[in-house]
Amino acid sequence: EILANNLTIEQKSNELFTLFDEYFDYEIMSALALGKIYKNLNNAQKAQFQAKFKERLKFSLSEKLSLYTNEKISITGDEKPNEKRYFLHTQITNPNGEAYKLSFKFHRKSANNYFVYDVDILGVSLIQTYRAQFEDLGARADFNAILSRLNAVNELDKKDSKSTKNQ
Repeated sequence: EILANNLTIEQKSNELFTLFDEYFDYEIMSALALGKIYKNLNNAQKAQFQAKFKERLKFSLSEKLSLYTNEKISITGDEKPNEKRYFLHTQITNPNGEAYKLSFKFHRKSANNYFVYDVDILGVSLIQTYRAQFEDLGARADFNAILSRLNAVNELDKKDSKSTKNQ
């Protein structure tokens, strides 16, 4: 219903993540996305990166999902590769019958609590995609350059969202 509403990406994002935020482990996602670079950061830098990465991740997921309006989302299966991992496989089917796979990867954080640590869209890991981008930047730049780039992209997203809203 949220995706079908005539809202801006930012509004859809806010509504979607009001429902799903508590199921995402942004700390783990941030660490996985930044890879080896993350281990060398101090706590303040980790907190900075987590906040900006969370903002980017939310917008990115919302933007991708906002492309779907009349599609049906269904659960196609699940698997538990080990005791600490659980994968929920879904499918988005458009009115023409074309189906697109979406998988949510969960890790066990406590005895009965699993949280999303990655999302595969059409078989492509969102976290691995970000890791490749950050590692490429990290090879040529320091943490401040990575954070600046992330800030710039987030600001651009906000401007694009507002301009789309005014059209």
